[in-house]
Amino acid sequence: MSFFEKAKAAAATAGEKAKVAAESARISGAILTEKRELDKSYRAIGQWYVSEAGDEIPEAISDVVAAAKASLEKIAELQASRDAAETEEAQAPEEEGKVCPVCGKISDSKFCPHCGAPMGE
Repeated sequence: MSFFEKAKAAAATAGEKAKVAAESARISGAILTEKRELDKSYRAIGQWYVSEAGDEIPEAISDVVAAAKASLEKIAELQASRDAAETEEAQAPEEEGKVCPVCGKISDSKFCPHCGAPMGE
């Protein structure tokens, strides 16, 4: 077998291996996509179950449901706290500076440090 025949055979083998690797990567990507879709479906089922089950929760998952409900309550508390802070900030006495025409924050700089809009004259 000559050098060129060996090189040609090696190139063909490498090409086949590359095709197999590419196909394997494509299939792995498709599997990952399907797993993500499955996770979304499971999450939707869980959210529906927690919202509809009420007090009829099996003992096997009662801890998980309790943790989910505690998280929902904590989120509600944090959102209320954030809303209260934003309300306080809006009602705070005016500071020295210009009011941003875009976001309404007060600053004495040329551009708003909150949204980047020009502060004007």
